[in-house]
Amino acid sequence: MKLGEKLDAAMADTGGKIFDVKCSACHKLTDEKLVGPGWQGVTSRHAPEWIENFVTNTDEMINKDPVAQAQLEICLVRMPNQSLSDEDARNLLEFMRKNDGVK
Repeated sequence: MKLGEKLDAAMADTGGKIFDVKCSACHKLTDEKLVGPGWQGVTSRHAPEWIENFVTNTDEMINKDPVAQAQLEICLVRMPNQSLSDEDARNLLEFMRKNDGVK
C-alpha cells in the first residue's frame, strides 16, 4: 500500500468520527493503555496493510498473526470485530496518521 506523504484531511476527519463511535471506549490517542493499547505511534509500529487488515479482519488476525496474539496477551481482552469496511479502515488509518503527526 502506498500512502501519500501529506495527510488527506477529509479522510482523517471521517476516521476521527469512526474513532469516536467505534474505538474511543477502548483506546486513547496517547500511548496510555485503556482496555486496548494507546494509538500514539501506531503507524510507526505497524505497516499500513497490517493495521487495515487487523481492523477489518480482527478475529482472523488474532487467531493467526503472532503480533496480534502478543498484543492480546498484554491487553487480556480480545478486540471485538467492529464490522468496518475497507473504506472505514482506510479513513481510520488516515486518522491514525494525523494522530501521529502527519500533516
